[in-house]
Amino acid sequence: MLNPFEQDWWDAWNLWSALGQGVQLQPLPPPVPLEPGEAAHAVEPCEVQRFDGVRLAFGNSDGYAAAAQWRTIDNGTAVLTRHRVVLLNRYGQQDFGLAAVTRMWTEHDGTVLAYGDTQYKLRVPRPVWFDVMLNHVAFGRRIDLVVPPFVQAAWQRAGLIR
Repeated sequence: MLNPFEQDWWDAWNLWSALGQGVQLQPLPPPVPLEPGEAAHAVEPCEVQRFDGVRLAFGNSDGYAAAAQWRTIDNGTAVLTRHRVVLLNRYGQQDFGLAAVTRMWTEHDGTVLAYGDTQYKLRVPRPVWFDVMLNHVAFGRRIDLVVPPFVQAAWQRAGLIR
């Protein structure tokens, strides 16, 4: 049996492999109306964090409270489309347009979207799978997916690979 981290990698590997074989994604039923021509390709629970804080000189006594760190700013459901990630929350929705992203990377717990100096992390249950999907849907690219050896070992123990 795989833990959630190993399962995320397994799901990401299967998606990555299917995309490499030319499988066409089927849109999902969106939980809210989308723009004309827009389709949902992923619908995931999501916590949004922003990298906030002040970078202070070493030894400054105010440094700990103001230190730059990830802070949760919203929770809801993320809907991935070709042009944006829509976060559905209790107040309505928040859009993260993908055309304006200046940098993007994945961390162990989510995908970071940078808009200039402002960074948002989309924390989803399957961050590696979400990153593979986001790169494919929004940017038409197939990332280099390098599975860590300890994850491959877990897959072997579970009988998924030889």
